[in-house]
Amino acid sequence: MATVKAYRLGEAGAPAFSEDFEVLQKAVLQVTDIKTNRNKYYAIELHKGAGGGGKEAFRVFTHYGRTDDLETNPDAGAKECRFFDETAPAMACYQQIYREKTSAKKGYKEISLASSRIGSSKARGTSAGEIDAKTIAKVAEQQKNAPKPKVSDLHPLVQGLISYIYAEATNALTSTVAAKITAQGIETPLGVLTLGQIERGEAYLQELYQLFQSGRKSRREMERLSGEFYTCIPHRIGRTRAAVEEAIIDSMADFDQKQETLQLMKDMLAVNGDAGVLFDSKVDAQYEALRCNVLAMEAGSVAFREIERFVLESQVKSKTIKVHNIYTLKRPDEWDVYDTQVGNERQFFHGSRIKNWVGLLSRGILMPKIVTSMGIHRTDAGWLGNGLYFGDAACTSAFYTTPGRKGTRLMAIARVALGKSKTFNRITYGINEAPAGYDSCHGVRHTPTSPSQFADDEYVIYRSNQQRLEALVEFAA
Repeated sequence: MATVKAYRLGEAGAPAFSEDFEVLQKAVLQVTDIKTNRNKYYAIELHKGAGGGGKEAFRVFTHYGRTDDLETNPDAGAKECRFFDETAPAMACYQQIYREKTSAKKGYKEISLASSRIGSSKARGTSAGEIDAKTIAKVAEQQKNAPKPKVSDLHPLVQGLISYIYAEATNALTSTVAAKITAQGIETPLGVLTLGQIERGEAYLQELYQLFQSGRKSRREMERLSGEFYTCIPHRIGRTRAAVEEAIIDSMADFDQKQETLQLMKDMLAVNGDAGVLFDSKVDAQYEALRCNVLAMEAGSVAFREIERFVLESQVKSKTIKVHNIYTLKRPDEWDVYDTQVGNERQFFHGSRIKNWVGLLSRGILMPKIVTSMGIHRTDAGWLGNGLYFGDAACTSAFYTTPGRKGTRLMAIARVALGKSKTFNRITYGINEAPAGYDSCHGVRHTPTSPSQFADDEYVIYRSNQQRLEALVEFAA
């Protein structure tokens, strides 16, 4: 059969595949050769689940590595996935790999385990291979007397959402930065990442930007400082000269991207805490780490239809949004300080990249103080200065979102206290607080009868306690 591409588990660009899948077939293989110092394991599984668009899909999952590595790291080894639309080619691939590994050349043997510690999340803890009657009886007795495992109290949709956003944030971090997730946290080749290391990276980025803005920049100095930044915050850089040249931080887009990467690191460190949720990915621990109350709305309920209608009817330029799920949000710290005295409350949309939602749910929307202190005009908005931006059209906010591996995007609905709002028809940089006598700014959307430099309506507040997140919409566009 033709060679099928193998994707690393969680790799960007891999076909969508549901986290709720069925294990159709599995085997655990082992080979030990003292002479050649081979001591390896190889788990192979055939999964059935839902792919893109919810269509039935199949994948062959493999997990392999050195057996002795598992003693110090139960999650060691490489995990790969091969994807298929039909059963027959998936089964053929599974059997081909099995035959290859158990051939005389490779020498692997299938072993029987009462409870496997390797493989996919669904296969771990289950038996593998031919289990003898005595073992079956022993396991049955243990299960009979063992306390029932704790079942998550979270709604299945909330469990799916939490797993989704953590996986996307982790993948975004480890695919950009030379880091891996371990029991200790975010580990780079230099050691386990600390806040101090991130701050050193920020200092080099600041120095780079000052040089960039001075007009005295030299290629050699930009290259040197970029190297200092990457030494502090190791990235995945190619080995060719062209790749190294491309890695030099010397454009506004570079500064924006690196600042976003540093913020993602801070967010991931903040939620990790003592729970180790980045490594021990139990959904309940991950949920608790967010410190945000998330509830799933039942599809078809009055509340669900009301918000869905609000989203769909707000579209002014395109009508491409399809709502999948809606969640209510409540960050206690945010709700406690929300200033209702300002008045003129509106519900607005706020979109962001899929990788940012662990941070947004755990600490809320941040004022862009770090970016603007470097003199960088925000690329997502920023046309009315240093504030928090919202829109009244879902299609506009959707522009700032990106899809995850499920093909869906996320956008928040926030309650915003505008108070007295000053209107603008021209882009005005450098605003750091609401003009005297006002509580917010409104960039008015251009129309044929009302010319404006703003393509869409933009609402900006300059105090974070004038907003609170109230809902999260999972959608496709």
